[in-house]
Amino acid sequence: MKCAYASDVGVKRKNNQDAYLAANITKEGKTYYLFAVADGLGGHQSGEVASQMAIDYIKKHFYYMDDFFDYEAVDEFVNKINMAIIEKGCEIPEYMGMATTLTMAVVTGDHMGIYHVGDSRAYRVSEGDIEQLTKDHSLVQTLVDQGRITPEEAKVHPQKNVITRALGTDERVRTAFYEYTVFPEDQILLCSDGLYNMVPESEICRVVSDYGEEEAVSLLVREANENGGVDNITVILFTPENEVTQL
Repeated sequence: MKCAYASDVGVKRKNNQDAYLAANITKEGKTYYLFAVADGLGGHQSGEVASQMAIDYIKKHFYYMDDFFDYEAVDEFVNKINMAIIEKGCEIPEYMGMATTLTMAVVTGDHMGIYHVGDSRAYRVSEGDIEQLTKDHSLVQTLVDQGRITPEEAKVHPQKNVITRALGTDERVRTAFYEYTVFPEDQILLCSDGLYNMVPESEICRVVSDYGEEEAVSLLVREANENGGVDNITVILFTPENEVTQL
C-alpha cells in the first residue's frame, strides 16, 4: 500500500477543523487499511473537537467491530461516534452544537468499504478518469437529485456548503455505506471540501495521474490555496497496488 496525506489550515481560516487518519490493523490474520477524513463544521462551535473525537473513536474502537463490511454493524459504529459527540456537547456548554463530517475507507485485499456522512468525498482515479465514490449529503445534491438544478449549477450555488447530514446534529444519523472492488492501478483519494471546492475534478485527476502520491498531495494542497484557500484542506491519497492480486 502506497499512501500520502496532508492537512492545511488554508488561507482564510485561523484554525484547522479537519482531522484525518491513515492506519492499518491486523485481525484474525487479515490486514485492514483504514483511511478517514473528518471535517468539523465551521458554522458550529468547536468543530475541531468534533472531528478529532471522530478520529480518536475510530482509533480506539474500530478493531472491536464484529464485521467491518456489514451495514448494520457499520451504522451502529458510526452512530456511537455520533452519540459520543452529542454527549460531549451536553457535558461542556461551549461544545454544544459541534458536529463533523466523516468519510472513511476500509480496505482489505481488493475489497473496499466506505462509511460516509456529510460532504467530504472519496474519489477513484484510474486510467486518466476520475470517479466520485460518495454522494454528498448536502442541500445542492438534494436539488440535483430532484432535477431542480444541474450538477454544473450546484458547483457555484450560493448554498453549496449547506449539508443535510453530519455527526453531532441529531440523535440518530443514517450512514451511507458503499462497497467497491479495487484494482492494482486504482488511486483512491479522500478529501474535505476545502480541496474539491477550490480545485476542479479534472485538475485533481491530472495531478493524481501525473505524479507520485506525496508530490500529488502536496501539489493539490498548494493549488487549493493558490485558488483561494477559503477552507481547511485535507487530502489522503493511497494506491492499493501491492495489496491486490491481479488475476
